[in-house]
Amino acid sequence: MKRITLISASETHFSALNAYKHAFIQSGKTSAGGSCLEHFADDELDCWLAYINAPAGTNLFGFDKVADSTYLAWHIELQKIVGIINIRHELNDRLYQVGGHIGYSIHPNYWNQGLATEMLGLALQEVDKLKINNVLITCDKQNQASAKVIQKNGGVLENEITIADRTTQRYWIKRTFANA
Repeated sequence: MKRITLISASETHFSALNAYKHAFIQSGKTSAGGSCLEHFADDELDCWLAYINAPAGTNLFGFDKVADSTYLAWHIELQKIVGIINIRHELNDRLYQVGGHIGYSIHPNYWNQGLATEMLGLALQEVDKLKINNVLITCDKQNQASAKVIQKNGGVLENEITIADRTTQRYWIKRTFANA
């Protein structure tokens, strides 16, 4: 049974986005993959919305964006944001090393409930529309929950790379565009 759907962010979601961001702060966790939401103050979500909708080449936080799409994972029954997922339409050198085609985060209160697996599956359907046949997804080696999500969606570990004492696992998912 489908529990979530992917929706585009808008001004109507600002209150829910702040609650999402503060859930990570209160848990002491980071929202890696949350499209840099944590870098924007509560009253700057209009700037975050402009950032996620900015064209490729926009430089913020020291790197150039590639063409991408950011979605909120909206829980149908609960009527709330339970995740954020960013799909990069192409890879630059940095994303090829660390980041990949898809980055995501799940609200800490909804970890270990299968929502990340479902959200990634929905994102892969969006990737199929872009005709990307080999999808790179990375995660920190310490984040075994994310590794399991990627594996459940067909991810095959290619290798691990270490940059600045942080080891990243690089997974590839082969797509066939069956649902595109």
